[in-house]
Amino acid sequence: METHLPVALEMLSHVVDGQSPQVRELFQYAFVMLMVENGNTEVIERHVTDDAREHLTFRTSAGDTFTIVKPDVSSELLTKMTEMAREVLRQDGEVREDD
Repeated sequence: METHLPVALEMLSHVVDGQSPQVRELFQYAFVMLMVENGNTEVIERHVTDDAREHLTFRTSAGDTFTIVKPDVSSELLTKMTEMAREVLRQDGEVREDD
């Protein structure tokens, strides 16, 4: 199954792909938290590994599951990144409405 990202997310994806693993984790986490907030996915499992990293497993509304690692950063930075992700999605919605 092929999926297409909104234009703004596609552009952001290319930028994020070139970043360090830590930055990619941060962006992934922020966008997944928005998916949870919007009801598109839910947390179905949380566990902490030996290295004290929290891993979260999600199930999408389509029934797909995936796991990500919670970034090892402050809650303030996580909140800021989630706000930035929300703004990207909001702007993409505005662009699509103008099409």
